[in-house]
Amino acid sequence: MNLTIPSKAMSRIGPWKNLFKLVPFIGKYRLSFMFGVGAVLASSILTVPIPYLTGILLDRVLLKDKNINDMFLLLGMMAVLYLVQYAFSLLSGRLFVKISYSIVNELKYLVMSKVLSLPMSYLSTTEKGYLQGRVAECNSVGNAFSPVIISMVLSVLNAMFAVITMFAINYKISCVVIVLVPIFIFLSKSSNKKFLNSTREMMESSAVLSGEVFESMNGIEDIKILGGKETQLFKFKSKMNELFHHSVKQNKSLIFLTENVSLLNNLFTLIILLISGILILKGQFTVGMYTSFSLYTTKVFASAQSLTSLNTILKPVCLSVERIYQLLDMEDENSGKVVELDSRIETIEFLRVGYRYRSDLPLVFNDLTFSFMRGDKVLLLGDNGTGKTTLIKLLLVLYQPAYGIISFNGIHVSSIQSDSLRQRIGVVSQSTFLFRGTVLDNILYGQNCDRSTVENLIDELGLKEYIDRMPKGLDTEINQNTSGVSGGQAQIIAFIRAMLAEKDVLILDEPTANVDEETRRIIIHSLREQRYMGILIVISHQMDGMDFFNKTIHLTKTL
Repeated sequence: MNLTIPSKAMSRIGPWKNLFKLVPFIGKYRLSFMFGVGAVLASSILTVPIPYLTGILLDRVLLKDKNINDMFLLLGMMAVLYLVQYAFSLLSGRLFVKISYSIVNELKYLVMSKVLSLPMSYLSTTEKGYLQGRVAECNSVGNAFSPVIISMVLSVLNAMFAVITMFAINYKISCVVIVLVPIFIFLSKSSNKKFLNSTREMMESSAVLSGEVFESMNGIEDIKILGGKETQLFKFKSKMNELFHHSVKQNKSLIFLTENVSLLNNLFTLIILLISGILILKGQFTVGMYTSFSLYTTKVFASAQSLTSLNTILKPVCLSVERIYQLLDMEDENSGKVVELDSRIETIEFLRVGYRYRSDLPLVFNDLTFSFMRGDKVLLLGDNGTGKTTLIKLLLVLYQPAYGIISFNGIHVSSIQSDSLRQRIGVVSQSTFLFRGTVLDNILYGQNCDRSTVENLIDELGLKEYIDRMPKGLDTEINQNTSGVSGGQAQIIAFIRAMLAEKDVLILDEPTANVDEETRRIIIHSLREQRYMGILIVISHQMDGMDFFNKTIHLTKTL
């Protein structure tokens, strides 16, 4: 499996600077983001007076004046502050959830678009499930705007306001708190490091398991035929056990982190209580002020704890962003190609072209030279393994030659944008892929036509009776891939789709290999009689009736 994560990235959990890569996405939702930030700030400010009012309630109302009206007044003020704070908190939460899902969806779209644009030289050596894992990993980026993060931001703001108020109450104890907070953060952070490392290992194992599941689902038919159930389950179980090991390790680290933070919090609270108790006994502090101070101290330590646990949420996000951008930053198949092929393909030329699948493998073919012109009907012959299908993939720019020149209309293929070239080439492959939907949906896929146009073409090709044999004709449902139709029917559907497109180049890879004799005669008749004026290239082992080609290329195995 070709992993996209370099070894250097594997040794760390992802730098904080990766979060800045999300700034352009936030910019698109600038107004909502600003309102959300404003709501968070307002929510934080509204809670500042509450601990102080609690102290006043204890000292002046309950212990001294014992005035019930003043008690109701103070409680009413605190209730209003809580309610307004609740409203602002809800508003900020809703805004950030919307921003989160919008950014996640946009990232998923970008990743999927990038995957579809990557060169086949990369895609063919990378497990599809691993790429699928990159799409799924976009979900974790949404954690950067989750309600948990909003709560952490609120706690930090609350702590800032709390410290200011604490100094107004008693600067001596406040200084003690200020000294204890860095110690609290340092000790908590040291416990957090192990958790971050185990999280990285768990995420990587999860991506590998996703790749194994995808491979099993994709090849389930072959697994059954080859009796490979036990082999596949063994591979699945080994990767599942690895994920289990790293997941347990991660959760143990989380428990250790949580308990350490709880212990530190309790010990530091006792220190504050000790100092406050001494001051109360000396008459330099009141019970009410201690209560207010304790509530503010709780906010400060909660904020410190949030800063510590921020790593557990945002660092995995940093890693996800890094992994996603490693994919997004890859050069796609159009990199460096500046020419958009906007005119009809008149000529195709191969000049001394050679190709090998890998540098350590022998050439599939070498010094291949030929040229086609508009109107040519070319028959491509050769035994299995001589590179017929590979030649077609080179024509479609799915792969690049090891050496030599391939040109269209005299333009080197390395300069032509792949999408603009493929839009002018129609292909009917030996293993046709069909999409979910009806037969008509598949014929019209990527076409700007209607049903009547399809029906007229089917009549012209003499395939109406063939299509009518299907359960519902053009409305016959096709499930995943070709489930619902036979291999021959799938090729006919692809053949009609290719003929409908009126491409400049039409490539048929064994168009009669999976059809009955009657259908084969119909297809050959269509190829012979249809006034197709572009370049027709047909790969076929069956020579009967193939006498209308004006060019023949016979590929042989290289030595």
